[in-house]
Amino acid sequence: MTHRSRWVSAGLTVIAILAIGYGWRTAHYNSHFLSDTQIGGIQVGGQTAQQAAQTLKNKLANQTYTVKEHDNSLATFTSREAGVKAYSTTQLKQMISKQNSFSWPVHSDSASADDQRLSASALSDSDLTALAAKIKQSASTTDRTATHNAKLVYKGHQFTIQKPVYGTEVSTASIKAALTKAIENHQTTINLKDAYVKPTVLAHSKSLVSAKTKAEKLAKNQITYHITNHSIQVPSKDIASWLTTSNGQIATSKPKVKHYLTKLSAQYGTLHKTRHFKAHDGKTYKVPAGLYGWTINVSAETPKLSKAVLAGKPVTRTPVLKGMGYHKDGSDLGKTYIEVSKPEQHMWVHKDGKIIISTPVVTGKPVAGTTPSGVWDVWSKQRNAVLRGKNDDGSNYASPVKYWMPIDDTGVGIHDSPWQPRYGGDWYLTHGSHGCVNTPPDVVGKVYAAVPLHTAVVIY
Repeated sequence: MTHRSRWVSAGLTVIAILAIGYGWRTAHYNSHFLSDTQIGGIQVGGQTAQQAAQTLKNKLANQTYTVKEHDNSLATFTSREAGVKAYSTTQLKQMISKQNSFSWPVHSDSASADDQRLSASALSDSDLTALAAKIKQSASTTDRTATHNAKLVYKGHQFTIQKPVYGTEVSTASIKAALTKAIENHQTTINLKDAYVKPTVLAHSKSLVSAKTKAEKLAKNQITYHITNHSIQVPSKDIASWLTTSNGQIATSKPKVKHYLTKLSAQYGTLHKTRHFKAHDGKTYKVPAGLYGWTINVSAETPKLSKAVLAGKPVTRTPVLKGMGYHKDGSDLGKTYIEVSKPEQHMWVHKDGKIIISTPVVTGKPVAGTTPSGVWDVWSKQRNAVLRGKNDDGSNYASPVKYWMPIDDTGVGIHDSPWQPRYGGDWYLTHGSHGCVNTPPDVVGKVYAAVPLHTAVVIY
């Protein structure tokens, strides 16, 4: 019984000693880092917060990094330039408070079980951005290939998915991300290849594969334009050529849609076009373009056509137009217009297909005051205006008129001229106007009343 008691007593003593030791070590790690702790690859195990702060400060203050590309050194910088900030004592105390001090036996023989990496919060964002921009500038001295996402292309009458291009281009953001990752992992050598901009849409992307299927369907949609008395169906191949992808989503190429509408406008529009005008006597005259005419408003119609393409539903529409003289029946001047013959010095007013006024006039005195030939537009109507300009001798004139109808953008118009003693014949050769169509006072009021705004004026 004596020996047994001795062994029991010894065992209890050992247990007590171990318990005291375990408790002491546990208490020790309430104020010290566990033995295997690393911060940013720097060993701080067993150190207090103050000791660890000094260790990190000394290590980070002397840390240098190298950026390489193809074994060539592109740049070197220090942790100070990168804006690396050592943790403060307070921050380190918070780290210690979060560790499990009771688990110290598990960590006693481990070299890297608790590697607390230098987090992004310990880096200066502004310093890192400035450093990345500087490295990008150095990298720009080398010719670089652009990175491209996988995309949908239409070629050979079919849609295919073009593989992405892994280029060598870099950006401030991509370099910054590579620097951050390297510093956080305590890597002192950084390969610029890790900073190459990577495509974000790959060939097997579900969104891109889905876009291909959708594009094939959209290209078959029927979009029809009604322009005057013409019906134009947009060709399927044209629709297909407009379709593209942006980040895997189907879209239209605005420049291509705009190009199509520009061609359509040139084909059917009347603005800036020479006309073959059939005069009052049945003769046909070639009349140059003037201000009168219409075109497709390409800027306004482009988004509407793009929207119709992406909607994928059959649609018939008249495009957005600008200018004047558009008639659904395909006629150009319509049935109401003014006709002026310079050789005959005569004006006819056509109203609803009939000549309601026929009068001699006086046009511009050749050569300086010649009335411009063309198809013009009554763009304004004014009563009791004062016309101002310069005479042939350079002096100024101010001529009051009762009726004023400007037709071009240089000051030429139709008005009464009480100063003219006669009209028609060859009077204009010596007493012609400065370009306007002088009209007898007893007739001009009837002309003013008969024609609405934007009536065409054909001068030949």
